[in-house]
Amino acid sequence: MANMDDAPPYYLEIDGLDDPGRGDPLYARPGGRPWVGVRFECCRVYSRVYRNREGTAYRGKCPRCLRMVTLRVGPDGTDARFFAAE
Repeated sequence: MANMDDAPPYYLEIDGLDDPGRGDPLYARPGGRPWVGVRFECCRVYSRVYRNREGTAYRGKCPRCLRMVTLRVGPDGTDARFFAAE
């Protein structure tokens, strides 16, 4: 088994997820924290990844091996809410 420090982090570019005025279900609950779903292929598990306080990225870890994933927020956007980190 590889040491988790040896595994490179995932970086996925996600543009435009920073607009709370789009009627997106992520913002349906007042005060709800925006998230996207990620399937971590490393351990074949699913987890929610929440947006950071600055609103610049979604950051999370695989719930089993703790491998990091970062999904950056940018200007062009996507309607996808579920991703695979391979």
